[in-house]
Amino acid sequence: MALFHLILLAVVQGLTEFLPVSSSGHLVLLQHWTGSFDGDVFLDVVLHMGTLMAVLVVYRREARRLLTFDAAAVQYLVALAVGTLPAVAVGLLFKDAIEALFAAPRAAAVALVVTGLILFSTRRTSSGVLRLPGGWHPVAPPLHKALLIGCAQALAIVPGISRSGSTIAASLWLGLARDEAARFSFLLSVPAIAGALVLHLLHGDIVSEAGTTSLLLGAVVAFLVGLVAIRLTALMVVQRHFWKFAFYCLPVGIVCYFLLG
Repeated sequence: MALFHLILLAVVQGLTEFLPVSSSGHLVLLQHWTGSFDGDVFLDVVLHMGTLMAVLVVYRREARRLLTFDAAAVQYLVALAVGTLPAVAVGLLFKDAIEALFAAPRAAAVALVVTGLILFSTRRTSSGVLRLPGGWHPVAPPLHKALLIGCAQALAIVPGISRSGSTIAASLWLGLARDEAARFSFLLSVPAIAGALVLHLLHGDIVSEAGTTSLLLGAVVAFLVGLVAIRLTALMVVQRHFWKFAFYCLPVGIVCYFLLG
């Protein structure tokens, strides 16, 4: 049964990390109700690593292009670095408080409602799609916009606030093209997820209820499901259906809040 619960958590992680409905919020609620791996922060990080690999596979062409380190690539990498700073600051300064929230399922339910409102607010954004001849070329957002998108990502450290939802929403509010909003958000997840793993390793948080084999299985499942979720979310953003995810987050958050009362 524990293995079944772990695989279920991995599927939920792979789907909800990139669908804008908060993976952390769903994991907190699921762990609370199943009673398995409740508060197992290292398991959460390992599952996030599976989804990190999904990003690198889906955006492998962009990653190779950025590793050329020409002027355009460096500018884009700098924007990603600036966008990562707020989450790093919040993660270091409020580590204990954030981990406590992972044991507070009712707070995650409230945060899901907030996520729904954020998603719904993008309904009127008028960003178009950026189409460049010859494939993708790095077009970095201005640094002040990258910083604001990073602040949205820092907010998503709270379980129940969707990282992809908040960063894509912020990108759309700031006028980024729809395809670039999704791309920048997903690429921004790479240093965020990798940084979370390093932070936990430095603090010695490498203990999990799950064994090594189970952890690896969970990461693989999260990776495979994440591949599908990334492409689906990017498609929904481009086709202007992104805001409709609010109709999932709002009722789920409200119902869970009262069930947990």
